Amino acid sequence: MIEDKISLSLKEIRKLKQELQDIKKDMRADEKIDSEEYIDLKKTYKDLKHQVKDLEEQWMLDLMKDASYVKLKEMKVKKEEEVAQANQKLFQHVAQLPPKFFQMNVETEEGPVKVEVHPEMRVYLNGKEEKKRA
Repeated sequence: MIEDKISLSLKEIRKLKQELQDIKKDMRADEKIDSEEYIDLKKTYKDLKHQVKDLEEQWMLDLMKDASYVKLKEMKVKKEEEVAQANQKLFQHVAQLPPKFFQMNVETEEGPVKVEVHPEMRVYLNGKEEKKRA
């Protein structure tokens, strides 16, 4: 008896899902824009996207030839390495703490910074987690 009810329910669900699929198919057909104006705009949009991409690529190629930009890029990489080394040093110091909650306030040039170290050795600066970088 219960098997018959389950079977009927499954058949009803399958029928309803099929009807829903048909409705969605009809909606997609109605929503499709096939006017000539739309097709032309779509082509123009695609061409403009390619032109923008080509211009950006050419701009970057020209920048790579500019000595001052190359120098800035090298300085950026060097600073990123220095930040990573300083971050590694920070986590070495944090590792020396006992595995319990630790909190302190540090005065910096930008203002006070609230430092929290959680038992799982996560470091938070002003509530934002500081990620350990390799």
